[in-house]
Amino acid sequence: MNKSRLQYAVLNMGVSGMTTVLKMVLSFASRTIFIYILGSKFLGLNGLLTSILTTLSLAELGIGNAIIYSLYRPVADSDWPVVKSIMHLYRKIYRILAVMVFIIGLLLLPFLPHIVGKNVISNFELYYMILLINSSVSYLLTYNRSLIIANQRNYVVSVVDFSAYVFTVMVQIFILFFFKSYTFYLIAQVVFTILGNVVLTIYVHKEYGKYFVGIDFVNIPKGIIKKLKKNVIGTFANKVGDVIVNGTDSILIAMFISLSTVGLYSNYQLIILAVQSVLLSVSSAMTSSIGNFAAGDHSAHGLELFYKHQFMNYSLTFFSSAFLIALLPLFISFWLGSDYLLSIEATVIMIINFVVNRQRNSGNVFIEAYGLAYEQRLKPLLEAVINLSLSVLFLVVFHLGILGILLATTVTSTFIATTYEAWVIFKYGFKQSVWKFYSRYLKLLSELGVNLLVVYYVSQFVANHFYSNKLLLLVVIFLLTVITSTALYWFINFKKSEFRYVKNILVSRFRRNQK
Repeated sequence: MNKSRLQYAVLNMGVSGMTTVLKMVLSFASRTIFIYILGSKFLGLNGLLTSILTTLSLAELGIGNAIIYSLYRPVADSDWPVVKSIMHLYRKIYRILAVMVFIIGLLLLPFLPHIVGKNVISNFELYYMILLINSSVSYLLTYNRSLIIANQRNYVVSVVDFSAYVFTVMVQIFILFFFKSYTFYLIAQVVFTILGNVVLTIYVHKEYGKYFVGIDFVNIPKGIIKKLKKNVIGTFANKVGDVIVNGTDSILIAMFISLSTVGLYSNYQLIILAVQSVLLSVSSAMTSSIGNFAAGDHSAHGLELFYKHQFMNYSLTFFSSAFLIALLPLFISFWLGSDYLLSIEATVIMIINFVVNRQRNSGNVFIEAYGLAYEQRLKPLLEAVINLSLSVLFLVVFHLGILGILLATTVTSTFIATTYEAWVIFKYGFKQSVWKFYSRYLKLLSELGVNLLVVYYVSQFVANHFYSNKLLLLVVIFLLTVITSTALYWFINFKKSEFRYVKNILVSRFRRNQK
């Protein structure tokens, strides 16, 4: 039985959200054992090397998104000869990318001592090579997941990725306890990366192989090739900008501050990125359905769908940012101890960056779904140059340390990335004035800011005047945050049409479940 776009979106969101939460729990368990056995320097090294390899991850740099977009229409039309030809082309592209990533990674090897520090940790070149191999081999079979996602079966990818992650963590924990070896820890990651992609490949052959039997390769329509080239260029450039802005922080911290500070920073980022991953799994699970919608030439209703998606992001950010501002330092102290805390100023700026990036999500989702990556190809250049320039300025001239690196990201994401992305989707996607977005966006940001200020001062008052044990304090502040944010959310939004729309859906669904 075929499901509707909404049913697939709900299924994708549910499975992706659930697996992301479970992965978050496993990440905390694994991170705790890692710190206990290997210490904060290895934690910092792991975060640093991961950041370096992220800059090389071309699949993560958006080629996959361009691939998925070009498959939306042929899959929706069941044009399997074109699908088969596109998949064959993608297999070649990814094999080339695997080689490119490995070669570029090798070229960076001589520069590692200048980033890590010569006498900090021995054998870091070996650890880097293992992670480089893991990054390279991941491209050899990963193109298969594009077909699954384009057919709105994101939940399959979520389940397979989660299963591979569970086995990875279990084996890595075993290795840490019995061998205390960072080398074996990384090798386990390589093995299960390969196995996860093999499983997805088997699934694709089983589920879609029948459609390709007896079908010859055809010339891919010129329109698809033209759009693909533009999207590859645009998406690649866009993701490069994202990596430079958000992925080089650990590298700069290691170079200008210390490897141990990278470890402290990575603990905060683990929690923030875990929360962000849960929210992304909810919102991004809708991308394939939006892309399918856009491919059907329903763009007249695109702006209405965008506002609903934006309100969903706003609502998720409203509560998640409140929990972060109230609980993040307290949780770090409870989890690892006060020695692993960063300053409250750094914490606040990280949460501001979280809010800004979350509010960018709707624009990014619609740019991806409408295939508008090429139209924003200049944005990453501005983003990267301004971010790096500001980071160096704040570090070298003003000596702001980690605050300077975080502030550079805030300025760039707020004033360059957000405004440019909105202009692209409104001009080329909705074909309407972008000023509608800016006025609405500033209003949403101010509402989020009010909530953060109120929650922060309430939580600080409780922490300073009613301190007992950390666990009890966590529970009390959590409950107060729920009450405070819920009251503010209702007061601010109860008259909005999007709020009434969401409320009516939830009420009607609740009534159906009661019958």
